[in-house]
Order: sequence, then structure tokens, then C-alpha cells
Amino acid sequence: MPDIKVWDPNNPAEWNKRLAWTTVWLSTFSLTFGFCAWFLVPSLAPRLNEIGFSLDHRQLYWLVAMVGLSAGTLRIFWTFLPPIVGTRFLVTFSTFLLLIPFFCWIYAVMNVDTPFWLLLFFSLLSGIGGGTFSGLMASTNYYFPKSEKGFALGVQGGLSDFGTGLVQFVTPLVIGFSFFGILGAPQILHMPDGKTSDVWLQNAAWVWIPLVLIVAILSWICLRSVPVKSHFKQQLTIFSNKHTWFMTLFYYGTFATFAGLGAQLALLGQRTFADIPGAPSAVALAWLGPVIGALSRVLAGGVADKIRGGRVTSIMSVCCIAGLLGLWFYKPTTVEGAWIWLMIMFWIFFWTGVGNASTTEQMAVLFPPIQGGAVVGWTSAIGAYGPFTIGALLAQTNPATMFAVTTAIFIAILIINIYYYDRKGAPDLC
Repeated sequence: MPDIKVWDPNNPAEWNKRLAWTTVWLSTFSLTFGFCAWFLVPSLAPRLNEIGFSLDHRQLYWLVAMVGLSAGTLRIFWTFLPPIVGTRFLVTFSTFLLLIPFFCWIYAVMNVDTPFWLLLFFSLLSGIGGGTFSGLMASTNYYFPKSEKGFALGVQGGLSDFGTGLVQFVTPLVIGFSFFGILGAPQILHMPDGKTSDVWLQNAAWVWIPLVLIVAILSWICLRSVPVKSHFKQQLTIFSNKHTWFMTLFYYGTFATFAGLGAQLALLGQRTFADIPGAPSAVALAWLGPVIGALSRVLAGGVADKIRGGRVTSIMSVCCIAGLLGLWFYKPTTVEGAWIWLMIMFWIFFWTGVGNASTTEQMAVLFPPIQGGAVVGWTSAIGAYGPFTIGALLAQTNPATMFAVTTAIFIAILIINIYYYDRKGAPDLC
């Protein structure tokens, strides 16, 4: 299928709305399943010891953290690919790559003698699922006029973020039964009360493989690349612009907190509620946080287009600071307290989802298409380090320190945003 030769989304005569939204939907499905591959490790980690692994809490934190390290690093590379290889090839290739981490974790959970170093390597490979995000989001930036970019990117980013919660929701549903014995033998699950049962943890990966193949094939058939070409050196000009660095901080604060807490919520809640009899299961409820954040991101994109991304970012920052201060100082000791802790956590997920949308809208307004795509990709790459940095803080320090550091980041975001983007006479009101 030939590439499009003439393309100007700001000129109605040269904009193919159907192609633009086809690109959004296929790349969004790819990203959703990518996030499922990325967050497959957090969905499996709390269960590994129950099927025969012997990992302490620091090893489990590191196992989840390494996925973020890999995703962030790969996003830096993927950021600059859209104008070089074209959208059609990029989406198709990125989708096929997701098969690698899925098959690796099928092997891992079916072999409980898999050494820790190999589990870490498989976690790094799972980062592929998060790594493709920057390229596909940057590519979508080329397909829409400025007046609709915030909404399109909000839909794409928000719906793909559902993958972080989707895999954690689906995993418990599919691991309890065999698919007619054709997907491998069960593992023996040792429950806290001493009872045992059969589980098929490999199903948590198998369930996504047919869907990944369908999206990859449809992407090759249905997508077309648009004439936005740029060499790597041309895209590097974004680093001489101060707004690139401000937006990097903004997106790191919002997405790193969303993804980092989404990856660690099950383990963090498991430890926090360990001495509270009858406390809610953080493992069972972990999927809710990312889903809340993903939904708020979808809704906030259109709001940011209407009332300015900078205004939404200010409101979001204040709300996140309030929630983080609550988690910093509040230590639950009762079942009711555990629920309060979870509600504050879900409050933070909601507002970080809003911030993901508002900061992306600000980037689309502040930069022209090629630079804007590179900035969206770059900032999303740095944001993807969230599961690593938050996981490393939890493994090496404690939750209070992690919440304190995150609070300081949002205070910085609030101050910079008000001064540059959201006050009367702001130099770059947006």
C-alpha cells in the first residue's frame, strides 16, 4: 500500500479524517496489548512465591522495577522512529514484538526453577510493551489538526493505559482453569491457609497472543504513512528548547506516578495491610487504580482542549499534592483505615490520569508537528521510568520516602506551570 504524498491535517481538503482515526484505533489496540505485556510482570509477581519461587520482597520490587527501566530506555529509541520508518511499518513491527515477552513469561511460570537473573531478563523484555508507546503516540501527533490533537492523544493515551489495569483484572479470571490442556500443565498454588489448588499462570500471557497477531496483521493492511520525514539530527533540536525540559518534568510527574504506583500497588498494599486482619486484598483490587487513571485521561483530553491544558495541569497538581501528603502521613491500622488508604490511592490515580492528558495537550500546542511528536515521545520515555524509580525507592528505602519525593516533584510542577503557562501575563499561556 503506497504512502500518502500530500498531507496537511490543518487543511480540510488535505486531511483524511477516516485514516486519522483508523490510525488512532489500531495503534491504540497495539498500545493496550503492549501495556498488558508491560504490566504482565506486576500481575504475576505477587503469585510467584505461591507457586514455588523463593523471592524476598526486595527481589519482587526489583522484578517489577526492571520493567520500567527497560520501557523508559526503549521509549527514548522509539521516540525518533516515526518520521524515519513511517507509521505503517512502525505500528506493525511494534505489535509483533509484543510476542517476545509473552512467550518468555509462559516459559518462566511453567518452570519454577527459573533463576532470578533470568526472571530479571524477562522483566527487561516485558519493557518492550511500554517502550513502543512513545513512537506510536508521536506518530499520531502527525495525523490531526491542532484543534483536535488533545482529544485524539487523550483517547489514545487513555485507552492504551487501560492495558495496565486490564491485565491485572484479566489475570485472576483466566489462571483458574485449563484451556483443554493444550496450553500447558498447571502449577500448584499454595494458599496462606495451607490449602493447595491448581492454577495455569501461563494463561495470563496466552490470552493476549491471538489478539496481538490480529492487530499486527490489520495494521499492515489498513494503515498508511504520511509525508512527515525527518532525520535523527533534526529532531534533536527539541533539546535546546526550555519547554522540552519543563514538559519532561510534567509528564514524568504524572505518568511516572501513574505507572509506578500501578505497577507496585499490589505489592505495596500487600505489605501495608500485612498486619490488618480482614483487610481488603490489594492484589485483587490493584487493577482499579490504573483503570481509573486511564478513564480520567480519556475524559480530560477534551477538557484540556476547551479550557487550556495549563489550567488543568494546575488543578491536577494541587489535587495530587493533597493526596500524596495524605499517603505520606497516613498509616492504616484497621480495615476501615485500609479502605481509606486505597481511596486516597485511587484519588491520585484519577488526577495523574488527568495530568497525563493535560500535559500532552500542552505539548501539542507549544511545538510544531515534528518537534511536537519528538517531545511527546521523549517525555513519555522519561515518564516510563516511573515503575523503575518508584520500585527502586521502595526496594532501597520505604513508602514514606517515596511519597515525599513524589510530593516534591508535584510542587515543582505547580510552580513552573503557573509561572510559564497558567497566569495572567504568562509568557507562554497554553
